[in-house]
Amino acid sequence: MRIPLDKLVLNPEVAARTKVDEEYLKLLMKSLKEDGQLHPITVRPLPDGKYEIIDGLHRVEAAKRLGWKDIEANVVSVDDLEAKFLALKANLVRRNLEPVQEGELVYRIMVKHGLTEKQVAEKLGVSVEWVSKRLALVLKVHEEVRRLVAEGKLSLGHAVVISRIKDPRKQVKFAHLIVKNGWSVKQAEEALIEFLNDTIFTIGYEGRSFEEFVELLKKHEVKVVFDVRHDVEFVKPEFSSELLKRQLPAHGITYVQLRELGVPRIVREPYIEGKLSFECFKQWYLWWVERNRDEWEPKLRDAKRRGFIALLCVERYPKPRGSQRHYCHRDILADYLVRQGFFEKRLDIV
Repeated sequence: MRIPLDKLVLNPEVAARTKVDEEYLKLLMKSLKEDGQLHPITVRPLPDGKYEIIDGLHRVEAAKRLGWKDIEANVVSVDDLEAKFLALKANLVRRNLEPVQEGELVYRIMVKHGLTEKQVAEKLGVSVEWVSKRLALVLKVHEEVRRLVAEGKLSLGHAVVISRIKDPRKQVKFAHLIVKNGWSVKQAEEALIEFLNDTIFTIGYEGRSFEEFVELLKKHEVKVVFDVRHDVEFVKPEFSSELLKRQLPAHGITYVQLRELGVPRIVREPYIEGKLSFECFKQWYLWWVERNRDEWEPKLRDAKRRGFIALLCVERYPKPRGSQRHYCHRDILADYLVRQGFFEKRLDIV
C-alpha cells in the first residue's frame, strides 16, 4: 500500500540507521527519479494512525527531496523486539552497516530485552561467533581501534585480537603495529603474545633449594629461564646447566643457556674482589652485551612468544644487599633490556 510521507515517523530505538548518507542519497534520488521505487519500505502501524519506519530511511528521505507525496510500503504488525530485528536483518542483507554499527545495535537489543548472544544469533540467523566479534568491537576496544576498522585498515578479526588487551593505550599501540606491519589476523595473534610479555624477571639461586627456586618461578608464572652465567663448572650440583635442562621442563619451564650474556671469570673475579670499579665493570658488560647481540636477540624474541622470562644467575640479589657487596650483572642486563624496548618493566624475584 501507498502511505503519505507525512504519516511516517522514525524511532531511534527501532531503526538501524538514524542518519542519512548524503552520497548514497544522491544515487538513490537519481534511481527513484529515473526508475521509480523498486523496493517498498517496511513500516509498522502506530495507535495514532501514523507509521513507524522499520526499514527504508534513505528511500523516504529521497522521496521527500524529490517532492513525492507518498511511498509504497509493506505494513507489518510486530512488537518492539521484532521490529528491531527486522531493521537489523534488512541492513545486514544489504551490508549497509559497518561492523561497529552492527555491534552497537546488537548490544542495544541485548541490554534492552535481556537476550543472550545465542538468542540474538538465532534471531538473526548468524553464528554466535559473529555476535561475539561485534560485541567485542563495541565493548572492549578503544575508539581509535573502531576508527581503524571503519576505515578498512583493520579487519573485525584484528579488533577481536586487540580486545584481549585490557589497557586502552596498549590497544591503540598494538593496533598501529598491525597496520604498520601489515599483519594477518593469525600473525597478530602470534605477535600479541610477545607484545603482552612486558616484564623481564630476574632471579638468583644462592641460598635456595631447587624446590624453592621452582616454586618462585611458578608463583610469578615464569615460562622461560635464561641462564646468563658464563661459567657453570663450579656451581651447586642441583643448579648445573645439565640438571636444569632436564628438570625445568618437567615443571612447564623452558631452559635456555646464554653464555654470551655471562661474565667470564677473568672479568668477574677482579670486580667481585674490588679491583675493578662498578662503573668500569658496567661499561665493559654493556659493550659485551652489544657485541653479542646478534646471538642472543633472536633467542630472546623467540622466548617472548612462550611467556614470561627470568634472567638466572648465582647471586641472591641483583643489587648489593646484606652480606652481598656487589651488583650481579643481571641487574645491568635487565635495565638494558627495558631501555632497549624489549620490555616495559623489570621485576626482581628475591
